[in-house]
Amino acid sequence: MGTILYLAKLILALIIGVLFGKKAPIKVLNKSDIMLTITLYVLLFFMGINTGSIDNILLQLNTIGLKALLVTLFSLSGTILISIIASYLFDFKKKYLLKKDDVLIERSVVITSGDVNKLMNTALSEESIIQVKKHWFKRLVFVVKEPLVLVSTVILGIIFKLYTPIFDWYNSTLITYLLYILLFFSGLGLVKAKINIKEIFASPILLLLPLWTIIGTYLGAFALSFFTEFTIKQSLGLSSGFGWYSLSGIMISDLGYPILGSISFLSNIFRESFSFFLIPLFSKFGRRFYYPSVCIGGATTMDVTLPIIVTHFGTSVMIPTMYHGLFMTLIVPFLIPLFF
Repeated sequence: MGTILYLAKLILALIIGVLFGKKAPIKVLNKSDIMLTITLYVLLFFMGINTGSIDNILLQLNTIGLKALLVTLFSLSGTILISIIASYLFDFKKKYLLKKDDVLIERSVVITSGDVNKLMNTALSEESIIQVKKHWFKRLVFVVKEPLVLVSTVILGIIFKLYTPIFDWYNSTLITYLLYILLFFSGLGLVKAKINIKEIFASPILLLLPLWTIIGTYLGAFALSFFTEFTIKQSLGLSSGFGWYSLSGIMISDLGYPILGSISFLSNIFRESFSFFLIPLFSKFGRRFYYPSVCIGGATTMDVTLPIIVTHFGTSVMIPTMYHGLFMTLIVPFLIPLFF
């Protein structure tokens, strides 16, 4: 009963955000991203404070990163396997999706795999080679910058808790209220995205995209339980963030499992980071690999990884990709409490 009530409060915060967003002026919606970012960093900082409150946490920190990496690798392996099988069972390339002459756009990715292939088929001057290397360096910085800042925010909270008395007043209920605020601003973000659900039904087979993500992720999580000390329920719970690190780790911590919350947070950071590398890689093998590209992105395909997927697979995938991310975002708050 407690879990149901907890979940109901979280969903209510999200719904209130959506309802408020529908009535709010455009200026308010445009500021929702800034407020969401501020709330996220405050939450992550206090997640560090919460983690630093654990007895003998320093002895456990050196193993958290490795465990988080294992969660990510198993989850992604299962996701890639199931999504590739699904792409062959449902030939979306011919019937449901993707135009041959689709126009590609470039946003977050500085240089695409197609650009590199074109360059490599021509004689490059020394200056051109330097420029290509610079672009790849910029892309690498783009990929690692945000995860490093996010992780550093948590570490900063841990340091403050362990080595200063400033946050001796801290009470874990603060995370719960900040979580409500985060979901409220997430609701505003959903309204701002303006996803046209009608367009998704033009390609009905794509409605199953989230199903492949969930089945694949949980298949990998199930296998994880046989190679680590995690129980099946813990493995499934740790994988249920689907890349939404700002919610999953904090929810698990708020449910009374701060160590597992930290592992979940890092594993979802890793999932997003791996997506930045794997999506361009899959695009080189053909458009059939749109399935694994969008499935590994999980909840992030509504925002962070959307530009990269569209860049490499064309503008016609934008709506189904956003739908996939929206569905995964909405289902995460339901799934995590089921396992803790």
